Amino acid sequence: MAIFSRIFSRHDFQEDVELPIDSPILFAANHRSFFDVIIAWAVFSKSGINCHCFIRADLFKKPVIGSWLKRNGCIPASRSTREEAEKRAITELNAGHAVAIMPEGRLVPADERLDGVGQGRPGISRIARATGAKIVPVAIQGSEIVWPLGKAFPIPKLKKPLVSVRFGAPFHLTSDDDIENVEKIMASIKDLLTEGKGH
Repeated sequence: MAIFSRIFSRHDFQEDVELPIDSPILFAANHRSFFDVIIAWAVFSKSGINCHCFIRADLFKKPVIGSWLKRNGCIPASRSTREEAEKRAITELNAGHAVAIMPEGRLVPADERLDGVGQGRPGISRIARATGAKIVPVAIQGSEIVWPLGKAFPIPKLKKPLVSVRFGAPFHLTSDDDIENVEKIMASIKDLLTEGKGH
């Protein structure tokens, strides 16, 4: 994926990533483009992180990509599979694997993320509270230029857009209120996006 993604973009990935060693790791990233998934795999591959990613459930039924997602340990996520997906994530975290979620739960159009991020969903808080996982916020920028929302598969451009990825400091959730927790998570991603505007 690191090689494949370079066909369409230039990379500005944070090199020094602070990861917890005393608890399970739950990555939380913003979601602006289908290219986010490709970039996530490129980052995890480069970092040597064994991570199970939440992916839209209907993609698992598509030829080729569906079997690829299953082989790579992805977790099907939708409203109808919510409980099953959360249980699977809890199992993976308790087994020592990292899990990655885009808490917005969908691709967020520009007019719905005026502050940088959209509304998060509380599932990530339930998973974190059940496992004691630390949240590692992740900010992805530029992916929406490579593959805009509503467009077909991207075409390589002569001047490749720059996609940046930034990681925040890990933190535990301290509240029993899932809505409060997810707001804290989205705020941490928003802060990273603001810090990275100069890149």
